[in-house]
Amino acid sequence: MSVTDIAQYISDALALALVIRLLTLRLHKVYRVFCAFVLFDLFSSAVFFATRSLRHPHVDYRLAWMAMRPVAWVLSLWVVYALLSAVLGQLPGVWRLSRKLVFFSFLGALVIALLTAEPEYLASGLAVSADPIDRAVAFVFVMERVMFMAAILMLLAMLAFILWFPVQMPRNLAVFTIGFTVFFSTTTALLLGRTYIPRASLWLFSDVATFMLAACYVYWLILINRAGETKRVRIGHSWGPTEQQRLVGQLEAMNQALLRASRRN
Repeated sequence: MSVTDIAQYISDALALALVIRLLTLRLHKVYRVFCAFVLFDLFSSAVFFATRSLRHPHVDYRLAWMAMRPVAWVLSLWVVYALLSAVLGQLPGVWRLSRKLVFFSFLGALVIALLTAEPEYLASGLAVSADPIDRAVAFVFVMERVMFMAAILMLLAMLAFILWFPVQMPRNLAVFTIGFTVFFSTTTALLLGRTYIPRASLWLFSDVATFMLAACYVYWLILINRAGETKRVRIGHSWGPTEQQRLVGQLEAMNQALLRASRRN
């Protein structure tokens, strides 16, 4: 059994344990998009092991992997959108404006990420491979980095907002937000790194990414609990009482103004 297999088995076991925990806590409906993200990760792993174990000359597990990645990208972006909706949902006026901003921010983040896609693809070395599947795999890895970079840029924009304003949120939501910020930023860095190293070392980046996801599962397993749905926290700047009250007043005034504007429209 290889290190890659061990890493994947550990990640799968933790993912299954996390889904069971959310079901036990009856939080699966609250975090249904997250559950879909984890369950698809488990499904992808099962397909990977099944196609690889066939060892048939006409069955290439890379084709199955590439076919499933667009679904994984959609789920990843959906998770980010769900986090944004949950954090800003308590400010309906701000959220109505933010939904439009999120769309344009995603387009901007996508453009920024795509600007580096071509040089990254050429630098991978697989772009000139005689094997068309190798070339396709290189392209999919670049697109994976593009999507994850767009996701982390959106998350960082949200974090900048909640770090400045004293926004309260359920503790569980803060835990999920921090976990996904670490996951997307680390995975994006690893995907960039794997482009500029010898092909013989590519397995190392894949294993590190798998172990990082497993670490996020452990983090969520330990900190997610039922009480975290009612306990509210702030993860922003530690303002003094006077300054905090002023910022809360500004935030509420902005929210009310946006609500009145939306009603007139």
